[in-house]
This record gives sequence, C-alpha cells and structure tokens, in this order.
Amino acid sequence: MKSNISISIDKSRLSSIIGIVIEWSDIMPKKSFAVIGVGRFGLALIEELVSLEANVLVIDKNFEKIEKIAKIVTNAICLDSTDIDALKEISINSYDTAVVATGMNVDNSILTTLILKDLGVEDIYVKVQSEYHARVVEKLGVDPEHLIWPEQATGRRLAKILISGNFLEYLQLDSEYSFISTSVTKKLVGKNLLELDIRKKFGINIVAIRRNERIIIPSSQTPFETKDEILLVGRNDLITKFTTWLNSRLRVV
Repeated sequence: MKSNISISIDKSRLSSIIGIVIEWSDIMPKKSFAVIGVGRFGLALIEELVSLEANVLVIDKNFEKIEKIAKIVTNAICLDSTDIDALKEISINSYDTAVVATGMNVDNSILTTLILKDLGVEDIYVKVQSEYHARVVEKLGVDPEHLIWPEQATGRRLAKILISGNFLEYLQLDSEYSFISTSVTKKLVGKNLLELDIRKKFGINIVAIRRNERIIIPSSQTPFETKDEILLVGRNDLITKFTTWLNSRLRVV
C-alpha cells in the first residue's frame, strides 16, 4: 500500500498522537518558557507550546516578528538577546526553561547561552548548527541532551519513513522505542485485536485508531475499517517486523 510521505507533520495531529502517550495537560501549563528567536523552528515551537497552554515569553530583535507573534503569546519583547542588562530587566531567570532558537548566527547563540548561564537560568535548550557549535555550548554547561538538531532530526525521521515506505507519522521515544501511525491493509480490515492477537505475535501495542479524524481507543472486539489509521508503540525492530508483515502481499490459495 502506498502512502503520502510528509515530513512536516501537522501539529494538531502530532499533539493528538503524543497526547495518547503523555498527558500534556499535567505537565506543560505548570511551566514557563522563554523562546529566543522567531525563525521557522522557533515559530513552530512557540505555536506548539501555546497550543499546550504553556506560559511563553518570546524574544527577538526583529520588531516585525515580535509584532506578529505578540497576538498569540503571553509576552513578546523586542530586544537583543546578547544585551545582559536587557535580559536582567525582564527577569529572564524567572522562567523555568529557556530555548535559544536563533538562526545561523552561531556567535550570537553562544553569547546568549553564556549570558543565560551567568544569569542563573538552569534549564537551557539550544538549537545548534554544527559540531563546533554543539561542543562550545556543552562546555558552557548545557546538557548534551538539550542540544536541538532540527535538520538531523528531520533527516532521521525522513529516513525512517522512506525505508518503511508506509509510516504516515513517526515519533522516536528513545533509542529503542518509537510511536508510529500507519494505514491499515486488507490483513486487518474486518478483524479485531482479539482475532489478530498482534501483541502476542509481534510484541507491539495498537493503542488507538484514527477514523474520520476522530481518535478511537479500540477494545478487543473493535473491527478495523478500510480507511483507518492505526497508532502503535513498540520496540523499533518489532515495529519493523509488524509493518513488513502488514504490507506484504496476501497469499492467494
């Protein structure tokens, strides 16, 4: 079965998928975020945080960008993030997490990160552009797991989709486990989880069905329909085993 490949996952779909695994409402509204830089990555991050009802401060030295984003966030301020006095004045250290999402100006990103550290901001994420950039901010005390590689992450996600040829969406939970969505095939249509015994046979869990833009939590007796999209979680090798079986041709006797 062929599927449309789209590396730009619709944010409303992404939120609904992640929401099945993680109860966002118990986490995000309790935290405040300072996002520095309103490029493509920064804007996508801001919009998603806002949709999750987080308290968001946006900083950028481009007034036009700030003017546009101010309509949707808690606070938006036009200033130079390398101006330590300006960051002190807005009490940047009162925010739980700061995300340095500036563009291609590596020096600006490094200096901003240094200032945030000096001002006592403990939880810092940095969008990095190169190995050099990553090494420098690590030396400044940023947790390696808090380095954001948008291009690399996109490339890895696209590779997974291209190799499988069938994933509609893909979210890596850690190095061993992932969460994916894929279309049902004739092997599932008209059958239910009890009949298929997928968990026992493949070691993966089908946690939800997307049907007509609605999320259904299937019971053991819920039959799969032709246009269903299944959301499943499991170990990467077992997901591959299941999707290979799912999309292999039925034998004609």
